[in-house]
Amino acid sequence: MKISYLSLGLLSLLTPLTAAWSKEDREIFRIRDEISAHEPNPAATFYDILGVPPSASFDDINRAHRKKTMALHPDKVAQRLRAERLKNAGGKGKKSAIKPPSSAEVKAAVKQASERQTRLTLIANILKGPSRDRYDHFLANGFPLWKGTDYYYNRYRPGLGTVMVGLFIVGGGAIHYLILYMSWKRQREFVERYVKFARDTAWGGNLGIANIEPRSSTPATASDEEAPPPLPQNRKERRMQEKEAKKEGGRGRAKKVTKKTSSASRDASSGPTGVRKRVVAENGKVLVVDSLGDVYLEEQDEEGNVNEYLLDPNELLQPTFRDTAVVRLPMHIFNLTVGRFTGNRDAIPDSQIVEAEEVVDASQQTPSSESAGDDFELLDKSTDSLGKAKSSGMERSGKSSKRKNKKR
Repeated sequence: MKISYLSLGLLSLLTPLTAAWSKEDREIFRIRDEISAHEPNPAATFYDILGVPPSASFDDINRAHRKKTMALHPDKVAQRLRAERLKNAGGKGKKSAIKPPSSAEVKAAVKQASERQTRLTLIANILKGPSRDRYDHFLANGFPLWKGTDYYYNRYRPGLGTVMVGLFIVGGGAIHYLILYMSWKRQREFVERYVKFARDTAWGGNLGIANIEPRSSTPATASDEEAPPPLPQNRKERRMQEKEAKKEGGRGRAKKVTKKTSSASRDASSGPTGVRKRVVAENGKVLVVDSLGDVYLEEQDEEGNVNEYLLDPNELLQPTFRDTAVVRLPMHIFNLTVGRFTGNRDAIPDSQIVEAEEVVDASQQTPSSESAGDDFELLDKSTDSLGKAKSSGMERSGKSSKRKNKKR
């Protein structure tokens, strides 16, 4: 652990050094700042100061530097200062009457020329050495500015509005979709776990029982569909035939509907078929498993009617980007503002109308409390909470009829 802490400490100390400017870079920045402060043209480049093009060779830079240096000699500076005095006087009067420059003025001019000569030498050395590539890089991409402690580039700083929009897109888009996806995945795993538990408990995991053929994957032939049903031998078979007739009638109505997607998982289903077995889950819910392996959740409403709902993990729709706040919130605001005047806010899509028709058809096929009295087997788990489950559908129908009599 001590070695790792030492490595992290050294890395944190050496990282700023690797990201800092080199000595040559700082020299270039300093000379450029002096040019901006003292030269007549603050935007002049090193090539402009020497009077050479950017493609100048080594010899061209030497000749230009020698010429500029000779012009900045102290004697040349004093002579230039006197010539400027005569030029400003316009040649009027005698030369003896013109006041020569004072020694202080000459010293100031010589000092300024000396500083400029020093800059010329540094500029010539940079352009003649390996630092020229570095200077050309800064000349093409821009120079950093002094920010009090070091040289920094001017970075883009977003405002409050940009930050809020970015947070809304990230939080309401990516993060919200991740939350929706994780919730959908958890619900799907929950339903799959209970379906597997019910099937394994009811049929031992093989989903096959004696004297019952499994569901055929191929469609039935025309001869099988047109064959008349056998005559009922007792009351139970008559009720089963009536139930099958209702199912066939419901399927005929469903063929007229163009909707291909299944209804919600809480819609009442047509009920289990064939031999059924009841399983009490760990949370006390009663699950019904038929011979085809379909699992139904059995619940009783306030009126005492027993309904069975198919548990199908495929009915849990996977969330899309349209379900996130990035899409839903602008649509909600649009419906509250502009949508109130367009008249499309209360319009019901055709898909919802078709889905409502399917729900009505399914509710008509829902087994009532009278059909709950059919024989089935209750599988009880060896826990204390599972012993409270009801053992037959006849007891449910009796209690529901008692509640109805009380309401009357």
